[in-house]
Amino acid sequence: MAMNGNPNGTRGDLKITGNAQSGGGFFRNVKITGDAVINNDTECEMFKCLGGSEVKGSLRAGSVSCNGTLKVAGSVSGGSVRTQGDLRIGGDLAVQSVSISGELTVGGRVSAEKAKITGELRANSDCQMEELSVRGMVDVNGMLNAEQADFKLHGHSRLRELVGSQITVKRGSGMSLLGSLFMGSDGVLTAETIEGDTVVLENTKAAVVRGRSVTIGAGCRIGLVEYKDDLKKDSEAVVSQSVKIG
Repeated sequence: MAMNGNPNGTRGDLKITGNAQSGGGFFRNVKITGDAVINNDTECEMFKCLGGSEVKGSLRAGSVSCNGTLKVAGSVSGGSVRTQGDLRIGGDLAVQSVSISGELTVGGRVSAEKAKITGELRANSDCQMEELSVRGMVDVNGMLNAEQADFKLHGHSRLRELVGSQITVKRGSGMSLLGSLFMGSDGVLTAETIEGDTVVLENTKAAVVRGRSVTIGAGCRIGLVEYKDDLKKDSEAVVSQSVKIG
């Protein structure tokens, strides 16, 4: 059993090797190699784990890096999050940047300035980003709002609303790792509403698409397109109705 951190004075380091537990608390650096359980809220400058870790509370850190599996019962907040493997968060995720190679599952909201997802993003509420890059799939039970959103689809993605300034959705190709992860599943995005200034879509099914400049590419099935400046439609795309608005 590792000792709790001290919120007053100089913070010490927490190092866990093998199978062990900690009561949580305040630390400078947390380094875990093996399987560890932290039984309370944890705050630190750096959280690094190799193997499998569980925080039975919230985690606030300047940086989080994990190679393996990290499960946080509460929320995760702070600076940067980088994982290779599986990150599961019961509450919200609110950080400056997040980079995931694997699977990210969030029980609440997602808020980040920059997000790079190679694999899967699953969120049970709204997502807010400045820049979003996805090479894989997303499943968002709410609205995804990103100033710049770039999707290369592998697998079936789903969300309620996609809102941004520049939105690009294309079917992914030529990536052997993601191809093996989503083998047998076409890259398709399904949404109720997509709205942006510049919208470029492929392999997208949506009830409504709104934009200043809209391009509907191959593999799209759109109910209604509302555009201000121009609309381009691939011969293989299906658009039930299009309206130019002032």
